[in-house]
Amino acid sequence: MKVEPAKGGNQLLAKLPKAIREQLEPHFKTVDLRQGKVLYEPRSQVEQAYFPTTATLSAVAMMRDGSMIEVATVGREGGVGLPITLIPPVSANRVFAQIPGEAVHISAAILAKQVQKHLAVKQLFDAYQAAFMFQVSQSVACNGLHQVLQRCCRWLLMTHDRVDGDEITLTQEFLSIMLGVRRATVTEVIQTLENQGLIGTSRGRIIVRNRTGLEKSACECYSEVRTEYERLLK
Repeated sequence: MKVEPAKGGNQLLAKLPKAIREQLEPHFKTVDLRQGKVLYEPRSQVEQAYFPTTATLSAVAMMRDGSMIEVATVGREGGVGLPITLIPPVSANRVFAQIPGEAVHISAAILAKQVQKHLAVKQLFDAYQAAFMFQVSQSVACNGLHQVLQRCCRWLLMTHDRVDGDEITLTQEFLSIMLGVRRATVTEVIQTLENQGLIGTSRGRIIVRNRTGLEKSACECYSEVRTEYERLLK
């Protein structure tokens, strides 16, 4: 069953105590993120924290030859660039907009002051970071151990959870980058899933037709990550 996202906001920010949210409100700015918009490069200092509202972000591991593979997906359930410690955060990955849409951003320094002042903020961000790192760890195992079709189903399910409706805006070329495989391989997998009636395709879009079937075809990694997020951020 799809995890329906809360409309009109970011779920992680909604978990902050109301008084703290009100203090931070004047510092938030809404930004429209086009697909492919890069927020951080590897080893760059994080100056702004982003909380997606309708956009979906990807964190990818970069190789020297420019190849990449996704290690985490972030939607309105979370954020990127969160100040967990007193040390200015540095991005380990390239982070960019996977699905276009809106996000709110705030100075990481301003957010860090709230982490220092309020234990509730630190505990919330710590819990989210633990869930995020679980996703990264599971992605590493998934990318190395599971078949491309299973991994593709996992990716579609995770992205489906983070968008409104059943349409996912992306090209097969983009999906091949996320999965770290050749485009021809993705074309074969998409055709298989379409023939099975699990998805439909249109120009630059994938439409989820049979959510239950996708879940059955995905590897265990989707349910493991989803369960961990629910456990840590209940």
